[in-house]
Amino acid sequence: MNGPDIPKINEGIARKFRKIEADLSLCGSAVELFEMLFVDIQTEFSIPFVWFSLIRLPETTGLRKSLEASPLLRHRLNLIENALFLEVIPDSAHPLLVNGDLRPFFRLLPPNRKYLIRSLAVSPFTLHGRLVGSLNQGDSSLGRYEPDMDTALLMHLAQSVSDSLSRLVPSEDHSVLPAPAER
Repeated sequence: MNGPDIPKINEGIARKFRKIEADLSLCGSAVELFEMLFVDIQTEFSIPFVWFSLIRLPETTGLRKSLEASPLLRHRLNLIENALFLEVIPDSAHPLLVNGDLRPFFRLLPPNRKYLIRSLAVSPFTLHGRLVGSLNQGDSSLGRYEPDMDTALLMHLAQSVSDSLSRLVPSEDHSVLPAPAER
């Protein structure tokens, strides 16, 4: 690959992220948001392993119940204690890219799923400004995610997820809006 191809590749990647972010604004429920995010990430980027970690907090109880009721998401959800999450992801304000020895990150994996991953992208998201979980993307390729890669697009996506989630889940009681009758 020569130098002039890199800007074209980067623009293609940015276009895919913009498409996913545009889709987020169309979601009418938190469940729809996470289902769409799961499908779009896998489809647009051919990422084999996509799942969510949700921190056990009083304000995530309704969201957790709704996500567990989704046939698409129930096995792609990992519940984790806040202290444990922060132990694994100490700088929870930024996406983290890791490869190689992923043992510390196994705590983010769904309990009933086995993923053969050698590289991982973890993008924390918030609900009304409070850290509540992460979008996790894994690949069996060691080079898919490397610590020195730019995470600006992942950071922007995580902020869009946070904004959309905060729009869909009222702040006063943190209950989850029902999913639309038609999908």
